[in-house]
Amino acid sequence: MIIPEFQTSDRKGMKFVRKLSIQTLKTMMKRILLLAFAALLVAACAFSLPGKFTQLADKAAAKGTDWSPKQWENANAQFEKLVQQYVDKYDKLSNDDKKEINAAIGKYTATALKCGAANGLKQIDELLKKVPSAIDTATEGVKGFLEELGL
Repeated sequence: MIIPEFQTSDRKGMKFVRKLSIQTLKTMMKRILLLAFAALLVAACAFSLPGKFTQLADKAAAKGTDWSPKQWENANAQFEKLVQQYVDKYDKLSNDDKKEINAAIGKYTATALKCGAANGLKQIDELLKKVPSAIDTATEGVKGFLEELGL
C-alpha cells in the first residue's frame, strides 16, 4: 500500500496517516492473537489424555527397539498411569477421544510385545545357558518334596 506524503501543515493528511497506522496495528494484533490462540490449541491437544497416549505410543514405536529394559520399565509405568487416568475419566470422555486412546493403546501394546519378544529372546538365550544347573536344582527340590510326602 502506498502512503502519500503529506506536509506537516496538512492536517487531513496527518489524520489519514494516523488512521492508517492504527488500522494496520489492529490488523497485526488480530493476526498475532489468532496465532497465539492456535499455538495454545495445539499445546492443549498435546497435553490432553488422548494426546498423551498417542505421544507415548508414537515414541515407543519410533524408538522402542533401542530402549533398555529400564527405559521400558519407565514407559510401562507411564502407560499404567495413563490407563488409570483413562479408567477414572472414561465416562467424561467423548467417543472420539475413546477411539483415539484405544488406537494408541493398541499401538503401544503391539510395540511393547514386538520389542519385548526381541528382548525376551535375549533373556531366554541367557536362561538356556543356565538351564542345566537350574534343572538339577529343581529336580532335587521336587525329589525332596515327594520324599517328605512319602511318595
